[in-house]
Amino acid sequence: MRRTQIIEANAIAYYRELSRCLGGQFSEQAEIVWFATGRRSLPRFNGVLRTVVARPEELGGVVRPVLDLFLARDLPFFWVDWPAVGTPGLGRHLQASGLALTAITMPAMTRTLKALPRAPLPPEVELSRVQTVQDQAAWLNVFMAGSDLPAPARPDFGQFLAGSLAEPAPVFNHFLARWHGEPCAVSTLLRAGSAAGIYHVATLPAFRGCGLGTALTLAAMQAAQAVGAETAILFATPSGFPVYQRMGFETASTADLHIWTGAGSPASG
Repeated sequence: MRRTQIIEANAIAYYRELSRCLGGQFSEQAEIVWFATGRRSLPRFNGVLRTVVARPEELGGVVRPVLDLFLARDLPFFWVDWPAVGTPGLGRHLQASGLALTAITMPAMTRTLKALPRAPLPPEVELSRVQTVQDQAAWLNVFMAGSDLPAPARPDFGQFLAGSLAEPAPVFNHFLARWHGEPCAVSTLLRAGSAAGIYHVATLPAFRGCGLGTALTLAAMQAAQAVGAETAILFATPSGFPVYQRMGFETASTADLHIWTGAGSPASG
């Protein structure tokens, strides 16, 4: 399986679980994979993860019904276009829809889980997996503040976190670092097949520059290695990209995200 397909499959697994934890709708068809949780706090809670159409002229018949569903329910959303494996012209088609879509490109990175680098934690830091209700609250506080997320998204992420931990056989592991007992950094591991997805890496501003992002990423990689995963994948933010490069991650592909923030957005020109 090509690396881009491995990355895409892991992202689909992540959003399938997120949708389930939030009581959403998840639709997986040959031509399109999409989900809708009904949450309006962030575009990431509704989206299209795969669009593969044999001929570009067929795009309208595949794209429009899902687009209309989001619009009818006034759901902010993101639509992923994988230039390397998707449908040529998808980005242009979306941008011509009349909506004010913001386009961003995210590097999708991979690394083998062999010969992991060393990243010892500072002696002041204790690392653990999230288990208790108190752990959940601490993890959520760090993730929201460290990722600079809006307050209305907190209940949605809180429900996702609680739901992901309540499963008899959880597919997520959530990690929390404490500095002298004070929560300071978090990460999440999702195991899907032979690949392990690393998500939700965040550090509180006061603790940045101490190597915590590297340590939390490595903790997820070590946990994945322990259960037999072969490859780690992640999506890099601009600030995280150089950190992951130093850890041996390489850019395997890019994902173009077309984002609509809701009906309050000005109409595109």
